[in-house]
Amino acid sequence: MLTLKELKILLQKYFGTSSPKRTETKKRTPVKVAVPHEKLSSLIEEIGKDVFGVNVRVEWGRCPYCLAVTQLLSLHSNYFRCSNCNETTRQYVNGHIAYLPIENKRDLKNEPKA
Repeated sequence: MLTLKELKILLQKYFGTSSPKRTETKKRTPVKVAVPHEKLSSLIEEIGKDVFGVNVRVEWGRCPYCLAVTQLLSLHSNYFRCSNCNETTRQYVNGHIAYLPIENKRDLKNEPKA
């Protein structure tokens, strides 16, 4: 029967370690998890700036017209266009973000670009 010391020596020879010192383990480095819709948002913002010269924001929200949770694209400040039904909505922030239908489309023409 092998003793514990003999077993350690055999394992050291088998695994190729000559010293019985413990190897130090590296600390875990946190990995930044990229959410897929964040990648898409940043890509669309870059394309909007480079190609069209316009700041484009992409948000996820519930469209009041088609009642779908979808991507909403913004070319004007606080006005978003639904990517599902192409209707224009106004962003309303009061404790939570809501998207409201626009009654008068002429208001959109007077808004400054984002």
